[in-house]
Amino acid sequence: MTARLPQAPHRIEGVDHIQLPIDPGGSAQARAFYEGLLGLVELRDPLLDRPGTLRFALGTHRLDLTEGHYSGVAPQAHLALRVRDLAGIARQLRAAGLPLDEAPLPSGEERLYVEDPFRNRLELIAQPHASHRAPDLAGLRFSV
Repeated sequence: MTARLPQAPHRIEGVDHIQLPIDPGGSAQARAFYEGLLGLVELRDPLLDRPGTLRFALGTHRLDLTEGHYSGVAPQAHLALRVRDLAGIARQLRAAGLPLDEAPLPSGEERLYVEDPFRNRLELIAQPHASHRAPDLAGLRFSV
């Protein structure tokens, strides 16, 4: 028997934003890492800006970094980003003295892990070539 994946009553449409903690007083360090090393663009909005919170454009989404009490890292918690020039970013991160953990995906795609200055784990995955894009699962049927 085959069945479609069940429809959730309140479907999640996508990511609005991602929020990560940073240490108190860490805004300059966060800007140096996220804007300086990773090349994200900081968003500024006088209506939304508040002390201790930074916002960066992340594709069509937003990355928020908020100063506050840091409670430690959950081993599997991380932010995963698709990047166009993984080798270039890796060189830049190494030049900044950051340790990298290279771990290709089972599909063979290149990826690496790095921690930001606040111990948030980031997974950086090479943007696949058009011929290696993930399949569209919309019409896929699963056996039960």
